[in-house]
Amino acid sequence: MPFSMTGYGRFKLEDDPNYLITVEIRSVNHRYFDLSVRLPKNYSWLEESITKRIRPLIKRGKIDLYMNIEERPENHSCRLEIDQRLLADYLRESALLRKRFGIPGKLRMEQLLLIPDLFVKKAEVNEEALEQAMGQAVEGAVQQLLSMRKREGETIAADLEARIYRLKQTIGEIEALAGELPNLYREKLTKAVNELLAEVEIDEHRLTMEVLFYIERSSIAEEITRFKSHLEQFLSTLKASGPIGKKLDFISQELLREINTIAAKSSEYSISHYIVEVKSEIENIREQVQNIE
Repeated sequence: MPFSMTGYGRFKLEDDPNYLITVEIRSVNHRYFDLSVRLPKNYSWLEESITKRIRPLIKRGKIDLYMNIEERPENHSCRLEIDQRLLADYLRESALLRKRFGIPGKLRMEQLLLIPDLFVKKAEVNEEALEQAMGQAVEGAVQQLLSMRKREGETIAADLEARIYRLKQTIGEIEALAGELPNLYREKLTKAVNELLAEVEIDEHRLTMEVLFYIERSSIAEEITRFKSHLEQFLSTLKASGPIGKKLDFISQELLREINTIAAKSSEYSISHYIVEVKSEIENIREQVQNIE
């Protein structure tokens, strides 16, 4: 059963003794696996671990994950630190300004303390406990996402099956009409010859040979057989497990190629009418297939 690439999941971890963690994850169509993780400041080191947890579960899609982490007040412990890089940059630039423009004076401590964001809160993090809690929250959100992707995948699969069965019926109509083409070609050639030669006697053997030659050139039997085979392959792939979107897209392209060949070989209006319907249905199928993982 296919999975849709569109979905949403949200999970709030509330029973952990150290952290309150909220995870939101959403995914949309994409040719490959593309994960974007947004974490609170000072927790970027968790990104690699998050990716390792998600990668085996989702094969394709553009995925955005948002995480909010709050340490429980009773366990909160942090200290103030000076952002030494910011302070060094500030002193360096100040020295350059004084030298370039001849500005007298020196920076005093009280001036340095007014630098915005000079002090940062440095939380004392229990990395092992946080990573464990993060894993539970991420897995909870991903399971919700997968449940939604599965439900949407089932809806898409039902729609695709209905379209494939309609194609089966239509190609059957084309096959039936193709069986009548020899007699139709014979009537057309006979009429054309009669109009051109009036009362001249027609060479039946020569006429038969011309009809056979024309039929061989315009035969669509092989294309119809391959088309029907592709339909069966599409249905069997639709029931397969794992990522199937790319394979279904390839089969859809093959269906379109076969019907284009049929259209090029057969100019009969009765068949052309069905060809338009088939092409339209295949385009709808290809559009739906883009949503499948």
